[in-house]
Amino acid sequence: MIRRAQQFSKARVQLGPSGQARPVRPVPNNLRSSSFPTLQNAPCSSFSAARGFSWASSAPSSSSPSLPSFSRCQWRREAGLYHSFSSTALEGSKQAQKPKRRLFLKGVGAVLAFVGIAAAVDEGFRRCVQFWVLVLPMYGHYVYVDKISHPKRKKDDPADVAKPTEEERSAAFEVLHQRYSPIIERATRDMRGFYLKAAQICSMRDDFLPETYLKWTRKLQNEAPVAVPGLEARRYVAKQLGLKGSYDGDVSAVFSEWQDEPLGSASIGQVFRAKLRETGQDVAVKVQSPGIEHLFRLDIRTLKFFTSFAMPWAVENMNAIERMFESEFDYMLELKNMEAVRAVVLPSWGDRVKIPEPFRKYSTPRVLTMELLQGEKLVDGVRRQLRRIATVEGKDPVAYEEEQFEALRNGHIKARSPTVTRWKLRLWSWWRWIRFGSGAGEFLDLAEVMETLLRVHGEQVLKHGVFNADPHPGNILLLKDGKTLGLIDFGQVMELEPEFRRKLANLYIALANRDPAAVTKWERECGMETTYQKQDVRFRVCSFWMDRDTEDILQDLNLPDFMAWAESQDPVLHYPEDLYLVSRCSFMIRSLALAFGVQLSTAQYWRPYAEDALRELEGKKSNRR
Repeated sequence: MIRRAQQFSKARVQLGPSGQARPVRPVPNNLRSSSFPTLQNAPCSSFSAARGFSWASSAPSSSSPSLPSFSRCQWRREAGLYHSFSSTALEGSKQAQKPKRRLFLKGVGAVLAFVGIAAAVDEGFRRCVQFWVLVLPMYGHYVYVDKISHPKRKKDDPADVAKPTEEERSAAFEVLHQRYSPIIERATRDMRGFYLKAAQICSMRDDFLPETYLKWTRKLQNEAPVAVPGLEARRYVAKQLGLKGSYDGDVSAVFSEWQDEPLGSASIGQVFRAKLRETGQDVAVKVQSPGIEHLFRLDIRTLKFFTSFAMPWAVENMNAIERMFESEFDYMLELKNMEAVRAVVLPSWGDRVKIPEPFRKYSTPRVLTMELLQGEKLVDGVRRQLRRIATVEGKDPVAYEEEQFEALRNGHIKARSPTVTRWKLRLWSWWRWIRFGSGAGEFLDLAEVMETLLRVHGEQVLKHGVFNADPHPGNILLLKDGKTLGLIDFGQVMELEPEFRRKLANLYIALANRDPAAVTKWERECGMETTYQKQDVRFRVCSFWMDRDTEDILQDLNLPDFMAWAESQDPVLHYPEDLYLVSRCSFMIRSLALAFGVQLSTAQYWRPYAEDALRELEGKKSNRR
């Protein structure tokens, strides 16, 4: 027992009854009063049994370590000494721990108080906290199902037989989708900002999000919640234009009419209908939500950090998006962009495409006044025609519309080339004209619409080097004549240098020829940097973003799985902004076409413009020589 005590503390010395010095030992940490609740008053036999000593020989048992000889009463005193010292040590230990515990609780309280005050004072900080509190538990739950409870089976691996089947895995994820989708929808509509923009981008393809999420993200393309009510919008416009009576929202000095109900809502503002007092012309007034720029930038930084560990393959895309939004919040820059695109598009496409004329006199960096295009969003026009067809055939319009889009999403209606789509439409129109009479066979030629969009943007990119990099469905209108397209929203216009256009033209010719070696070479020339420059990987990835998404490219993978595969095979080191925006333009138009059952190859449509650009650029280079 003495040796055991000496392992924990130095021995003390006191005089015994006979005047001899004997050690008095502090109790070791493992010998607390709770360990010997009855030792102080226990008989010696009990203490003996507890410690394994033989009192008959006044020595320890053979299994115990060697100890000095003590009398029976000495051992009793030792037991009492241990018990009393143990109680004192325990009380002292508790007293020592109380200040530490108080200090810890004060620290936690201070942190929570700081977070609460900062969230109350700074809207950006509050949004950041709200995002992480909402997303982290959900992300952890998804990772748990993906990696632990329902891990994915590896092909041709007998050891994976015991793992859940793909059907069980899908069912487990569907439970999570049903649980978390309504929560994320409410948060997206409430927080708006870049989260709303991200939802719009993700809803462009059916293979990027589960159907549970797609049901509400698609609606955000043209049903974004209103951020600024009509009266506040008028006050803001009056203040921006320097009008008297700005507090009352009086804009009558400039606009003879103003409709408080917005024509549309987007991620950073809303568009209102008005009439100019000076000319009586109907105009659209685009009003930026006050303070949205600050929130947008904070949201992007938050999502960038999240994607760094949740979706590493998307980090470079997020960097490019952040750079792209540098000019999104300056409406005077958008006005210049609109004038530049009008100058290069309307001379060639003015009979098929309309771009609104901006009014510089009534515009500021936060308010943009432009010509009002009479029409509806392209998606709404297609839905309206589907409902008209259902009415003629005696079917429920809403159910028929949903049935057609569901058939496209599930693959029951296969995406076809524009030529096949156009002939099928003609045959179908003739059959409907014979069966239901004149007017029943009239339907929008979606193949021609998608081809027009792709050609217009191809000419912008390769011939003129000035193009709109954000042609998402909400920015494309179908005008009243049912044929002409209206292009709006030019906040993300890119200008390309001649040398980059030359390299890009060579890249698109290589894509049209489907030459993996040439594609890899010219993509690298355009500034793309990856870790290994694997030819087969880069050919597939470049073809997907810039040309087509056919089966030989995706190979039964959806978009997230395909990009995760590409990142694992050849991680991206640098994605140049100009190349990213060109690929984004191509990707958005093709995604919209796929939603309507039309499959396009960008390279096939852009090849003539690429060849013309090369001839023009090479000719200019020869003339300079």
